[in-house]
Amino acid sequence: MTAPDLFAREKAALSRAKEALEQGNGEIAHRALADLAQAFDRMIRDTGRLINHADRTERELNRANQKLRELTEELTFRSRHDGLTGLLNRETFIGETVSLMASGTVILLLLDIDHFKQVNDRYGHPVGDRVIVGVARVLCARAPGQALCGRLGGEEFAILLPHGHWASALHLAEDICGGIRDIREPAHPGLRVTASMSAAASAPGTRFDTLYVCADDALYRAKSLGRDRIETVADWITPDA
Repeated sequence: MTAPDLFAREKAALSRAKEALEQGNGEIAHRALADLAQAFDRMIRDTGRLINHADRTERELNRANQKLRELTEELTFRSRHDGLTGLLNRETFIGETVSLMASGTVILLLLDIDHFKQVNDRYGHPVGDRVIVGVARVLCARAPGQALCGRLGGEEFAILLPHGHWASALHLAEDICGGIRDIREPAHPGLRVTASMSAAASAPGTRFDTLYVCADDALYRAKSLGRDRIETVADWITPDA
């Protein structure tokens, strides 16, 4: 299919003007030239509209592409992070931890908010959510930059320290417990928040499930011994543990 000639009117006016000039008919040539001038004036206006339309279209496409990039980034973030706290969600935390454990030593800190069900029952779930967010903020503020911070579910959190130093990890755990004790809810001055923690270290090649079970056993021990404390796994966990 042949594309329409966008300048057909201008070409016709030019042809009439040339023919009139060749025939020596000044009046017809004058009218033809006037028609040609009008035709070119219309062409200039139409071309200007086309250019403006093209500019608008380009700007709109750029805005649409930017929104698409922002939406893609937001969806990617949501798929990897906990919706309430912004920490890594359980699946992402475990996946990244497994990758780090394959070739390096790691230290896993587990944390569980003490008596959290009582907080929800006494003060309501909105207050409970604010407590969870407060704990997440403590983790983010105190964990080193290379650490992974995740919410594993409910009131359970985890910090993964790649190539961590044991004494530094225990100091971090103490610092986190202290920060959690400082959490306050202005509308409920009687609310006090504490957490139990555990620490376990593993050699390269250890399975995540093995490390987690050992750390979880130590966390259970911390709760059994009175809560608001840190219990550790004494020995480094190895692949054959």
